[in-house]
Amino acid sequence: MDDLDLAILIGLEDEESSEEETRRQESDIYRTQETEGAYEILIIRHLVPNDTKFKEYFRLSPELFHYVLNFIEEDIISRPSNRIKKPISPEQKLCIFLR
Repeated sequence: MDDLDLAILIGLEDEESSEEETRRQESDIYRTQETEGAYEILIIRHLVPNDTKFKEYFRLSPELFHYVLNFIEEDIISRPSNRIKKPISPEQKLCIFLR
């Protein structure tokens, strides 16, 4: 193995380690999404307990919202993959669509 081969291997190793660091930094953003995200705070904590506010916000009653969700849930569900570890729920997708 000559010096050029060694330099190429070192360069590739540095590149791989920097990609891993970038991935870890990006995933940290989503760590508190389940407890501090907009969906959790606005929808779950404030709108779900209040039927009137829920209806004003989504223009659907909670009962109709769940009826629509049950009807389309299988079509909009996302399965976890290597790229997306925790996809958003069908309920969250419907909320985004209605707003």
